[in-house]
Formats: sequence, C-alpha cells, structure tokens
Amino acid sequence: MNRRLRKQLPALLGMGSVLIACIVGLGYMGFQAYGKETADQYGCFESVRQPQTVALVDVSGPRFNEEQSRSLRRYFDKLYSNLGFNEKLSVITTAEDQIGSVPTPRFHVCGQAAHAGELETINAGTATSGFLARQKERLYEKGFGPAIAELLSPNSNSKQRYQSPILEMIQSIRRFHPLHVGDRLIVVSDLIQNSDSVQFCRTKNDMPPFPVFAKRPVYKRLKPESLEGINVEVLMIQRQGYGRDAYSYCYSEEELRKFWHDYLVTNGVSNPGFVRIRHGFIEG
Repeated sequence: MNRRLRKQLPALLGMGSVLIACIVGLGYMGFQAYGKETADQYGCFESVRQPQTVALVDVSGPRFNEEQSRSLRRYFDKLYSNLGFNEKLSVITTAEDQIGSVPTPRFHVCGQAAHAGELETINAGTATSGFLARQKERLYEKGFGPAIAELLSPNSNSKQRYQSPILEMIQSIRRFHPLHVGDRLIVVSDLIQNSDSVQFCRTKNDMPPFPVFAKRPVYKRLKPESLEGINVEVLMIQRQGYGRDAYSYCYSEEELRKFWHDYLVTNGVSNPGFVRIRHGFIEG
C-alpha cells in the first residue's frame, strides 16, 4: 500500500461508514413505512372508512350578493376547520353538466389529524401536532380556500343560467353517493326549484303544500331514496320580491321553508336545520 493510499484510508473508511449508515437508515425508514396508510393530495385516506359530508351548492342565477358571499365563506371556513379526521367534504353544484348525470364533486377535501394518535388508529405514519397544523393550513391555502372562494364569488364562472334542479340533484346525490347514518348533507340554495319537471314561484300551482305535491305523479319520479339517519342542513338564500315578477307564485320565505321542511321530514330527516342567509344591504 503506497503512502498516499495509507493517508486517504481513514477518510475513505469514514465515508464508507456514513454511506452504510445512510443506506441502513433509509432501509429502516422504508421498512417502517411499508404497509402504512398514506393520504392523497387532498389529505384523504381513501382506503379507510370515511365520514361523509356532501354540500350541494345551487349556482343558478341570480348569484349571491357580496353580503351573502361573505356569510357563506364564513360558514365553509368554519366547516373546514371543524371537519373530523378523514371526514370527506365533497362540494357538488347544480351547473349544466351535472343535470341528468351522476353528480361529480367540483372539489373535495378531508379533515386532517390533530395529533399523532389519530394517525396511529389507521396505521398511518406519525407526525408532530405542529406539523399537522401546518399541513392543514397549507391544504386550505393551496386547495380548499381558493376553490370555495371562486365558487361563492358573485362573479364566479360556476354558473347555471337556466335551471335550479334541486329536487333532481338531491335525488341523484342520495342515489350515487355513499351517505350513511350520521353523515351530512348541506344544501345551499334559495330553494326555488326550476327545472323541466316543476317551476316553483314561476308557474301557478307548481308548489302547493308538500302533502298535495307528494300525491302528484311528478313526485314519484323526483322522490329520493330515504334520508333517514342523515343530518341535513339548509342554507336558505334570501331573495327580494316574493309575490311579484319572477316570484309571483310564492309569497314568502316561510312558504318555501315549510315546503322543504315537510319534504325532508317525509323522506326521513328527523330534524332538518335551516340557516337564513340574509340578503343584506348590498342591493335594494
């Protein structure tokens, strides 16, 4: 062995030891991660049982005004903050491409773990509470926040110019989405149904008291599968001008609310909640 090689030998041995340690460490990490559940880009562990929250947002005109948009943003921000671990929030709209088809969420997101113990319950990799909090914030800032802001903006591109098929959409959601006992359905709408089937407020006698409506042949086609055990909350968008012009044949919010309350109760909802999203002072 020459003199130069003897001098370099300790350094080479040291580098070799570091390399071996790195390989062993990576191998151990890979072994530890093997078989662990991993989240997708939306923070969802899809292979694990997920509580479901489906939000149906009626994007028919007229759009929400600025005051209503702010109220809805506060609601959805709070909803995001309070999602349970791995609870999946899917947002569906009444846009044209959804009518007569299987309703596809515009976007979805899942509730994040608050501490390592929740990850351990599903056999996922561990993380500190600080890291999990930052991850939840990043998921909001880069995904959910911009998506919900665009959807709820008074100037949003997500519009439905002609129809408000609320009855059809609830029926489709119930048929094609896996809502189980304890899951949630949120409906954001002025509740003025307008489709090829029926036109509330615009056509005389199309919105009688619900017990009368339920006896009509059209309702047999629009009746949803049972909503029993599902928690339903309605965010009712207030309109101005009930009883005249486009709203000539519905006379008050109370008339609309009563129809939909009876519809939900008849279809199994034990205590539907109604939140009034006021018109505010932006218009009129």
